[in-house]
Amino acid sequence: MNSRSDPVQHDGEFVLTCDGSRDFGEIKAETGLKEGKIRLRTGIQADERGDYGEKHIERPERLVQLKQNGYNNARDFVEDVARNYESIYKGRGNGLILSKKGEKRDTTLFVELTLCDQDDFYDVKSGLISQKGYTKNKTPLWVKAQSGV
Repeated sequence: MNSRSDPVQHDGEFVLTCDGSRDFGEIKAETGLKEGKIRLRTGIQADERGDYGEKHIERPERLVQLKQNGYNNARDFVEDVARNYESIYKGRGNGLILSKKGEKRDTTLFVELTLCDQDDFYDVKSGLISQKGYTKNKTPLWVKAQSGV
């Protein structure tokens, strides 16, 4: 079993989680959305539209931001958000945005997904850490039920 301190491993074009799986999380039926596993591809970052995946998330300025927020790399960031998201918003086109409160005050973590129809999973396109106001004018498609105290 890998840990967050282990080097990032790949299986073909896919990044593997800390425990060696291709599946970083999943969209479940309870959300009312199409069910599917969440996967992160190695991707590309070529300074043009269409950039996606690990390489896009780990571009230099974003990698600094990830590290400032306690993540070593895109794998650790995506794994945390994909397993612990608290709400889902509509993204661009048919995309979805997973949202989780950040550890630092006033930050929110986001991972953008698109459904990969031919293989029936959600493909991670991008990820970012933002101030809480990022979703201020957006209505969530789904919000995790709060557990009783």
